Amino acid sequence: MFHRGDRVVTESPLLDEGLLVEPEAGRRPWMEFLASTPGRLSVLGIALVAAVLAAGVITSAAVAARQQRVETLRIHTEPLANAAQNLYSALSIADADATTSFLSSGSDTTAVRQQYTQAIGEASTALVTAANGVSSQDTESLSLLSDIVRNLTEYSNLVATAQANDRGGNPVAVAYLSDASTLMQDTILPMAERLYVHQSQAVTDTQTHIAQLPATALTVIAVVLLALTLAQLYLRRKNKRRFNPGLAAATVLMTGLLVWLAAASVVSSTASDRARLDGTEPLDGVARARILAQQARADETLAIVQRGSDTRFAVDYARRTEALTKELGRQLADSHGHAATDQIGNAVTTLDGWRAAHQDIDAALERGDYPAAAAIAVGSDPAASMAWFAALDQSLRGAIDRLRDDEVDAVTDAYRSMSMLTAGSIVFGVLGGFAVGGGIWPRLNEYH
Repeated sequence: MFHRGDRVVTESPLLDEGLLVEPEAGRRPWMEFLASTPGRLSVLGIALVAAVLAAGVITSAAVAARQQRVETLRIHTEPLANAAQNLYSALSIADADATTSFLSSGSDTTAVRQQYTQAIGEASTALVTAANGVSSQDTESLSLLSDIVRNLTEYSNLVATAQANDRGGNPVAVAYLSDASTLMQDTILPMAERLYVHQSQAVTDTQTHIAQLPATALTVIAVVLLALTLAQLYLRRKNKRRFNPGLAAATVLMTGLLVWLAAASVVSSTASDRARLDGTEPLDGVARARILAQQARADETLAIVQRGSDTRFAVDYARRTEALTKELGRQLADSHGHAATDQIGNAVTTLDGWRAAHQDIDAALERGDYPAAAAIAVGSDPAASMAWFAALDQSLRGAIDRLRDDEVDAVTDAYRSMSMLTAGSIVFGVLGGFAVGGGIWPRLNEYH
C-alpha cells in the first residue's frame, strides 16, 4: 500500500498469462511405433516366428519323450518281464522234474535229473538277468529277488538231500522231497509270481501310455495354424493383397507337420494297442497256463511218490488242471486271430489226453498197483502221462514264444513309426520361421 498525498493507491501483482509455458507431455516413441502399421507388422512377424518355432520344438520334445518310453520298453521293461516269466517257468519245471526223477529208473532217472539241473540253471540265469535289469529304486522287486535266491538255495539243498537218500534206498527221501516241493509251491513260486505280475504290469502300463495321442503337440500346431490363417486375413485387409507367399508356405509346413504327427501317432498308438492286446495280455494268460501245467505235473508225480498217503496232491492236481482248462478255453475264445491260436488249440487237445492218462493213474492207485501208476506217469508209451504232458508243455512254450515275437514286433513298429519325427519337426519349425519372415519382411519394406 502506497500513500501519494491524500490518495491511497493499492497495487496487486498481476500474472502475465503470456509468460505461462505448458510443459510438453513425455513422448514415448516405442508406443507410437507399436501403434503404427510397421510396428504392428513387426510384432505380428515376431509372434508368428516364435509360435512356429515353438510348435516345432514342442512337437520334437513330445515325440522324443514318447520314443524314450518306447525304447525303455524295448530294451529294459519287456526283457525284464520276460526274465521274470522265464524264472517262474524254470522254477516250476525244476519242481516237476525233481519229483518225476523219483519215479524214473536207470538211465531215465539220470536224464530227468539232468533236466532238473538244467531247469535250476535256467532259473539262476533268469535271476541274474532280472537282478541286472531291476532299477535300484524298485525296492519291492529287489526284495523279492533276494528272497527267491535265499529260498532257492534251501530248496536245492532239500532236493539234493532227497536224491542222496533215494540213491541209498532210504525212505526218508520222500519226506525231503515233499518238504522241497512244499517250499517251492507255497513260498518260492508265489514270490516269483509277484515279481512277474509286477514287471508285466509295468509293460502294460507303458504300452497303455504310449498308445495315447500327443494331445499337447497336436493342439499347439492347430493353434499356430489358426494364428497363421488370421494373420493372412489381417494382411489381406491391410495391404489389399489376396495372397502372402511366405505365410502360405508356413501354413503348408505346419499343416504337413500336423498331418505327419497325427498319422505317425495313429500308427504308433495302433501298434502299441496291438502289442498289448495281441501280445502282452494273452502272453500273460498262456504263461500262467504253463505254470499251472507244471504245478499239476508235480502234484501228479508226488501223489504217486506218496503212494496215496497224502490226498492233498490229488486235490491240487484236480484244482490246477481245472483252472488250466478254463484258462486255455478263455485264451482260445479271446484269441482275436493272433498267431498263437494253433498252439493254444493243440494245448487244449493234449490237455484232454493228459487228463485221460491221469485217470488211468488214479485207477492204478486205487487198486494199489503203484508200479503201473509210475509206468503210466513216466513211461515212454505215447499214451503215457509223460508224453501227453511233454506235448502240452511244448505247445504252451511255442505259444509263449510266438506271442512274445508278436509283442516285440509291434513295439518295434511303434518306435519306427515316429523315429524321423523328432528331427523332422525341428526342421519344419525352422523352415516355417524363415517362411514367416519372408512373408512379413517385404510388407515392412513398403513403409521405409
